[in-house]
Amino acid sequence: MKMKEWGDLTVMDPDTGAQSHGRGLLAAGEDWLHIDAGSALENPLVTLYAGADPGTEEGWDEVEETTVISTTGFLALCDSGCEPVRKQNLATAGPGPYLVRVHASDRSTDGKEPRFLVQIIPGDRTGAEPASAAPTIEEAAGPLLVRTSYDQPESWARLLQTLEGGSEHYESITVIDNPIYTGFAADQFQARISRDEEDWPASTLLLIADERTLTSGEELPLLAVNNLPGEDDDPFRITLAAVGSFIVNMELGNTSFGDWSRGGDADGVYRGQHR
Repeated sequence: MKMKEWGDLTVMDPDTGAQSHGRGLLAAGEDWLHIDAGSALENPLVTLYAGADPGTEEGWDEVEETTVISTTGFLALCDSGCEPVRKQNLATAGPGPYLVRVHASDRSTDGKEPRFLVQIIPGDRTGAEPASAAPTIEEAAGPLLVRTSYDQPESWARLLQTLEGGSEHYESITVIDNPIYTGFAADQFQARISRDEEDWPASTLLLIADERTLTSGEELPLLAVNNLPGEDDDPFRITLAAVGSFIVNMELGNTSFGDWSRGGDADGVYRGQHR
């Protein structure tokens, strides 16, 4: 991948607001890594790898490694202004330590593009094994149900029991239960949903189980969010009992998002069902 501009690189969670800095090829802090691109004025070429340790590659001018602690479970390649170059989450095992190994060549060679191979490996240099990875928005597709509140475990358990023991209408829903999304708003999720080469989102329908959902008794009114390109419907609440019909009809194209959002009761919660 060729960067759009010359300058240093960062691997970080841009939502933390951390400012990367340092001297030498690598400098690291909590939720960030700074990579010095050298004095070459050409746009860097970067190859990314995230996963099990593939080992060091031969043939590079420099190879250095360090440990980065991710507190949020999200790391992305960013430019010198800390803006994400792509939305791919490199923190494949969620929050915890990551060994980051950077190979570099031609960092200060006039007329040559500096080249980097950045390997992001779960665990640290002591060989510690990370916990099993929790699912993330960036890796998911189809209708999503995301938990953002963790103070109501009994309500969440009841919600899951309903999904697991309910009709086949719930089967297409992917549940994302990952504490890194605590307190997230709808637009933050929409920004992290992956897109294909034609900019079509992997998930066009999002259901959020937030604090209101999990503190509203038996109805469990989820926040429904339309992520279809070109549509700007406002989110609305829909009870868990009505979600199955909602998902099926939306996937079949029988109804639009607006058909459901306009059918809510006075408190803004949809409780009926389309047939």
